[in-house]
Amino acid sequence: MRKSKLVVLVVSIVASVLFYGLPAKGQTQPVIYFYLTPSVSVESMEKSGNFIKDFLEKETGMTIKLGVPPSYDELVDKFGQKEPCFSIMSSQSYVLAHEKFGAQVKLRSLRYGQSVYYGQIICRAGSGIKTIKDLQGKSIAYTDELSTSGYLYPKQILDKNNIKPAKVVFAKKHDEVVRMVYEGKVDAGAAFYSPPGPDGEMHDARARIKDKYPDVEKKVITLVKTEAIPNDPIVFSKAFDPEAARKLYVALVKLTTEQKGKEILRELYGSEGFVKASDADYNSLRQVMGVVK
Repeated sequence: MRKSKLVVLVVSIVASVLFYGLPAKGQTQPVIYFYLTPSVSVESMEKSGNFIKDFLEKETGMTIKLGVPPSYDELVDKFGQKEPCFSIMSSQSYVLAHEKFGAQVKLRSLRYGQSVYYGQIICRAGSGIKTIKDLQGKSIAYTDELSTSGYLYPKQILDKNNIKPAKVVFAKKHDEVVRMVYEGKVDAGAAFYSPPGPDGEMHDARARIKDKYPDVEKKVITLVKTEAIPNDPIVFSKAFDPEAARKLYVALVKLTTEQKGKEILRELYGSEGFVKASDADYNSLRQVMGVVK
């Protein structure tokens, strides 16, 4: 009798180990939502995003659904829903999602070997705009009010210099800001900046429209750069299962070791890898957010 009970106990323990984390019979595996920050056309983002989604599903066995919210605001609000989600999002969006919904940062992007990047204010060459003071009474395009490099840090520069543009527009995407400046629709614009590579190759927002406008580097110039900004974080919703999150960020790191994965991440966000991150990495950003209104 004792022997039979012991056998049952051992079998139960083995079964619990083998099937730990699997859905119970009759239950379906929960869908995990993967959101991308809108930065280029929705079509381009969905194509690249689906490649990442498929890779992550294959690596983790999870069921993942891709989403590209139309605005930074709506992306942040996704973290207040009950469904588990994760996102590659702007630094400022993360700070808000953390404060409002307890979102957690696990990784941040590497851009060309750096874990920080910059914002820039751009203008047309030959426009007569040579310093920040020349933007007084001019028109400027930002991306989105929750964009760190495309709004927050550039606006801080204008505020410090008491510059009040006559017209402000929000173009939503970095490439659209550059295009508007190139075509003369606005006098200046704000977008992300990373220094050129060793070979002189352009790595900032202007590179995104170079195929269509080959002379963009000459026609659109950097007027000023911002302070360093912590790179875009990989963020998980508050109640996200820790082990599931670990599997996903391990898979994301693996994605960066494959050529196609590197190309996709570079196209989306200029990213080439990930490093571990903590909430404290974004304290300097919080200070700026407390000043800029």
